[in-house]
Amino acid sequence: MALPATELVTPANAIVVPLPTFRLQAGEPLGDGLKRLSLDSLESAVSAFYDGEEAFGMAVHQARKTTKQLRALLRLVRSEVGEKAYRFESAEMSGISAMISAVRSSAVRVESVAVLRDLYGSFLAPDTFAELSERLQSVHARQESRVMEDPVLVANVVDRFERAHDRYSSWPTDETSREVYGRGIRDSYEAIGSGLTETFRKGRHQMVAAYQSPSPARFHQWRKRVKYFRYQMEILTPLWPEVVLGMAITLDRIGALLGQDHDLADLLETVSSRIDLCPNPVERSLLKALAEQRRSDLETASRILGRRIYAETAKSLNTRFEAFWDSARHAHQLQATALPL
Repeated sequence: MALPATELVTPANAIVVPLPTFRLQAGEPLGDGLKRLSLDSLESAVSAFYDGEEAFGMAVHQARKTTKQLRALLRLVRSEVGEKAYRFESAEMSGISAMISAVRSSAVRVESVAVLRDLYGSFLAPDTFAELSERLQSVHARQESRVMEDPVLVANVVDRFERAHDRYSSWPTDETSREVYGRGIRDSYEAIGSGLTETFRKGRHQMVAAYQSPSPARFHQWRKRVKYFRYQMEILTPLWPEVVLGMAITLDRIGALLGQDHDLADLLETVSSRIDLCPNPVERSLLKALAEQRRSDLETASRILGRRIYAETAKSLNTRFEAFWDSARHAHQLQATALPL
């Protein structure tokens, strides 16, 4: 029976959230889907470097995003691909990210000063931190030019992405290939269960450690686990979009909060070691006070959201997602065999 027209209209106050592109398709075999996602991500990273100098910053951002996505994906199927392949591919992505991290870091320091001025500008004199901002922008411009003009660095980054693409292209997706290659991906929850729960378990542990003994390094470690788990939730969105996507969105928010926290800690460390960037001691003291206040707010907000994500145990999460997997696969089978209406 057709629903009344009024029930087909989206309410005006409804929240419409697009599905992430970095996800499996409903009913897609696990090996096929993970291979597709890996290749798509690598292709996006490579193509971004051909968009011209004006888009170089976005190319760096896309490259670092790709390395995080693939490291999250590898962690999900670590037991399937084998420890040797996992360690090699994870190290490759980490190495690529390190090659371009200086450019990203210099850009973020400029953004961090702008954030503080936006937040506390009504309490500050108009030119507060103006000199610091200009000097940081100069540092970033030099850093970006050095990388863009380096005849080896960018070419090496692109080459390593392309070689990774070649390796992932030859990745067997048929689970029976385990008998020959020892690394085919089974289309079952057992293929991802241990990787998913281990990522969750480490994130939960890092959150507790960060608040028991706070330090920028501990919060940064938690942030990395949050990002891995966020991308894993995006991959697994089709298992139950209403629930899993909600977790991915919350994890993305935690990652953004912790990212700001890390960026401000890095800014303070940089200014402390490079006094020439902010020679006025009064401004340095003010910068430290405002950054520390903002970091405290960010860490409080992260804790509230983190306690929601990590409220259950790893064992409970494993049981829950196994049920999601079985239910999603059963629903797909029913849909595939259902008679047309």
